[in-house]
Amino acid sequence: MLITFAGLGLTYALETPCFESPDEWSHLSVIRYWIEHQTPPPRVLAPRDEPTAWDETWYFEYHDPPLYYAPPLYHGLAALLTSWIGMDDLPRLLLPSPSWERGWAPQSNSDPWNKNIYAHRAEETLAQSDTVRAAALLRTLSLGLAAVTVWCAYAMARLLWPDEGDHKGRPYVALGAAAFVAFNPQFIALSIGVTNDNLLNALFALSLVYMLRFMRDGANWPRWAALGGLVGLALLTKQSALLLLPMGLLAAIWQPKNGHRTSNVGHWAFLIAALGVGVWWYARNWVLYRDPLGLETHFTSQLSLTRFGLDEIVAILRSYWAAFGWAPLLVEPPAYAVAGLVMLAALVGVVAAIRPAVSPPWGGLREGARGLIFLSLAFALNAVSFARWAIATGVLSGRLMFATLPVVAVLVAWGLAQWSRWKIGRWALGAAAALALLFAAIVPLRYLRPAYGSPRLPAGMPGTAQAVDLTFQGNVQLAGYEAMNDLEPGEEINLTLYWRAPTAPQHRYRVWAQLGPQDAAQKVAEYDTWLGGTLYPSDLWQAGDTVRHTVNLAIPDWTPAPGLYWARVGLVDDDTGERVSLADGSSDMAVLGPWRARAASPPPAPACAADFRLGSAIRLAGYDLEMQENNLSVTLYWQAEQVPDADYTVYAHLLDEEGNLLGQHDGPPRDGAYPTSWWLPGDAVTDQHSIPCGASCQLAPLHLQVGMYD
Repeated sequence: MLITFAGLGLTYALETPCFESPDEWSHLSVIRYWIEHQTPPPRVLAPRDEPTAWDETWYFEYHDPPLYYAPPLYHGLAALLTSWIGMDDLPRLLLPSPSWERGWAPQSNSDPWNKNIYAHRAEETLAQSDTVRAAALLRTLSLGLAAVTVWCAYAMARLLWPDEGDHKGRPYVALGAAAFVAFNPQFIALSIGVTNDNLLNALFALSLVYMLRFMRDGANWPRWAALGGLVGLALLTKQSALLLLPMGLLAAIWQPKNGHRTSNVGHWAFLIAALGVGVWWYARNWVLYRDPLGLETHFTSQLSLTRFGLDEIVAILRSYWAAFGWAPLLVEPPAYAVAGLVMLAALVGVVAAIRPAVSPPWGGLREGARGLIFLSLAFALNAVSFARWAIATGVLSGRLMFATLPVVAVLVAWGLAQWSRWKIGRWALGAAAALALLFAAIVPLRYLRPAYGSPRLPAGMPGTAQAVDLTFQGNVQLAGYEAMNDLEPGEEINLTLYWRAPTAPQHRYRVWAQLGPQDAAQKVAEYDTWLGGTLYPSDLWQAGDTVRHTVNLAIPDWTPAPGLYWARVGLVDDDTGERVSLADGSSDMAVLGPWRARAASPPPAPACAADFRLGSAIRLAGYDLEMQENNLSVTLYWQAEQVPDADYTVYAHLLDEEGNLLGQHDGPPRDGAYPTSWWLPGDAVTDQHSIPCGASCQLAPLHLQVGMYD
């Protein structure tokens, strides 16, 4: 399981660029400060009570000293580990996404667009960047620390129920607890980030494991002092480790009484060691800033919540399992529903297990009652402190409760294990575990890559693209595009464009696109955003770059169809707001297409049914007639039986009884919007013609003659 977890972590790391893991940029900034100055950074207050777009951009830039302030252990160790690499290029790489300048903060939804906090240079590679190499090393450390947390979930369950297992001795509750942690996609995503959370989670979980062991077996005061030292290290990692102090004292009180003085001094040994190792940083904060916890920097840079209700709780629960990056990037609602059902089943199992009349098959209450109460109390303290933090800062990130994730894992695994008394329950549990692993495995490709994958194509434009080779002023070329399938009203389409930069662009451009018929003024959909997107805007491009840009166009339901539509594409200088002309000055756009738009539903039945065939390809299925002042309006209902071999012209002639021509209208079907050579078998084409006939329209009888000619 640990090997599988490590493999998953590697795939998440490969799909998550530097700085896109939550708070990674701030931790790297602090580590760089340690490397440069060999000392912790001072506290810096950055008020942002009512942030503007400029404030947001400034906040995410590099700062020396950094704006982030936290206990020193993680950053000091990370600096020691990476000092031989250095991070000289970090200030150059921290480029906030252009969306911040527009005030377009990333939104919490499943749309992968604008989920990145930073734009990313081409040189963000292991081969070219010291910062990337340092981050890769620290991400590997994070993954190892997260593996310790996974093991702790297993160890907690084994301590509670040492004799638990099936007929083959497999400890399913312990394995289930480990799997709950290891296959939690949010935990995996956190585990590959440069953050002090992973060190805290490992130290917190290890501390709880040894507290459980000492509660069960007892321990002499040196062991309690060693545990206090471990907790002291957690205190020097993150302030939330303060929750371990009351938990350690409670564990010391609850350890078995062995009649020796050791059992009475264990809590003192624990407390003195914990404070001796970890309290100095808090005392320093009091002396320097009158802020012992060092939290004022967070409170002044965040906006508190005005309410804490159901919506906020749902956001926290989602981010406890699957909400990636900063925004965060959400998954589909059914996935959350399935996770919720699993948690509900676990809750039912826990309720059933604590009933005296029920004898659980694995992991009963009697064996681990005190330990379960102890762990539940730890989770409750974590939840209450997090709720206070969320209200004060507005941060609704469930990952901040991962210090007690192994505790939740033990309770969930124990609750689910109660369903194993039935064969169908065992099958359901196996299926749930397999689905959890499968979902965790597809997250990088399904969610992370669309949101964070660079549009830069080192291998150039693929061979499947249709070449265009139009050069705009500024020496930016539209090299080609991918052909689309037929369009349909009401759908969203993606038009993939390939751009090339023979020389490095000197401006940041936006790409605009419009979808419309031959008359450009009749556009039905449009698009406008930065060329290269928010991940790789054009002012970061290097000479020779080929960049893929996907244009998203939402075709409204009212779009006339069937018909032909063209995509018109151009550039706008982001500084001046003016369109960029082609290099030859002939136009300011490229016209791509056309594409066929097919009707989403068949037309209404004609008032007058007919069955006239024009060769083998076209059939007239009916017509409508309507007098309009001095014109006769004729609506023809054509049906394509085969693909016509030419672009035909329709004629509609009005004749008197002797066959004399009274009026006529000749023209392509649908006024040329859908030439017959584009028709496909099954197409139903409604075609209107207006025949001017003056007073002749009042004569009777009249004859209508229609047909097509090449």
